[in-house]
Amino acid sequence: MAKAITKVSFDEFAHNLEDYFERIVRDEETIVVEKGEGEVVELRPGPANGFTKRKRTPAAHEAFLSSFGSWSDVDVDTFLKDIYERRDVPSRPPVEL
Repeated sequence: MAKAITKVSFDEFAHNLEDYFERIVRDEETIVVEKGEGEVVELRPGPANGFTKRKRTPAAHEAFLSSFGSWSDVDVDTFLKDIYERRDVPSRPPVEL
């Protein structure tokens, strides 16, 4: 069900922040906040879990499965030794004053 869009000024929104937040979350209402110079921000409810779920395609699933074991030929001890050695090397040239 599509809800009407409510337009409010920035000052009104700032003074009633909690009310507008409740309207967005509880009533799933879309609020458009307008400032004097023409700036506009649209606030609307997001998905309940914080992100949208992507559909898994067969090609993406095959790519995921093909990645299993791709690091199996890496010598972990040498890999870690190289990492710790590179941490001691400065990433920037010395500054000459």
